[in-house]
Amino acid sequence: MKKKRIIRIFGITLGFVILAGIIGTCYFTGISVFNGSMQMVDNESTSFENAKAYFKKINFNLDEFKSKYAIETIQIKSTSDEHIIPADYITIDGDKNTDTIVMVHGLGGNRWTNYPIANMFLENGYNVISYDQRSSGENTAKYTTYGYLESHDLQDYVTYLKDNIGDNKKIGVWGTSFGGGTVGIYLGSDQANRNVDFAILDCPMSNMSYMLSTEMEKMDIGIPVDFMMFTGNIVTKLKLGFSYEDANICNRIGDTKVPLLIINSRADEITPYFMGQDIYNSVKHNNKKIFTVEYSAHAEIYFDYPNEYENNVFGFIKELE
Repeated sequence: MKKKRIIRIFGITLGFVILAGIIGTCYFTGISVFNGSMQMVDNESTSFENAKAYFKKINFNLDEFKSKYAIETIQIKSTSDEHIIPADYITIDGDKNTDTIVMVHGLGGNRWTNYPIANMFLENGYNVISYDQRSSGENTAKYTTYGYLESHDLQDYVTYLKDNIGDNKKIGVWGTSFGGGTVGIYLGSDQANRNVDFAILDCPMSNMSYMLSTEMEKMDIGIPVDFMMFTGNIVTKLKLGFSYEDANICNRIGDTKVPLLIINSRADEITPYFMGQDIYNSVKHNNKKIFTVEYSAHAEIYFDYPNEYENNVFGFIKELE
């Protein structure tokens, strides 16, 4: 009897040890995935100096841009996390009471990297608010969440605009890549349906799970991708209150009433062509268009096809009048 009891105690203890090992492995893996996926950029790597290097690469004349427009740096406090959201309010002649675009940059960018395309909107009579997304530029919010928490910052700036320009003035939102995901999630909100007149998604990300799993497959570290996704998802839910599926743009945008233009490329290897098409197909209303090019790399369509880009954007906006 004593021997059986010892064996039984040993079995229970071993079971607890194995269980603890499994839990520990899951937690360690989940934390590693969380840390690697929820702060993919930081303020240092997305500083103004990085923007200046980008301008040089694309031959954008920052001094000329500054001489043409009035640029006021503003800050508002996030209503969800109380961090400061910095932005540049760019006007044609200092008059803020006119149609305005809120621009949302992609991962690795900042409010300044939107300037080249902002110039297109300004030349066509639209003021621009370009703000720093979370953990980018001078926005010190800690996490990057594939548009989920970022959509709250966009909502705050649309509210700011609604309170500061005339009721008869249009508010548009434009987002590229990761920023397109931010806009897409925001468009699923009642606030967007009330306050936004149109939206433009340039090479948008559509699916957080796809983006994460693709990156994990590239790492090839010997841990099953499904296991990393499972544990990372649990930790994300525990720490930030949302799951990967909550950041699926296609699930969020379906019932939007906001007129939508999607711009994408069949050659895009970062947010593949199917992502823009999936978003387009998810939107239930018919006031939507998609403009696709064949050969541009990710988020390069404006620079490769400037005239076609501009004609499609403002042709779409004009049809809404």
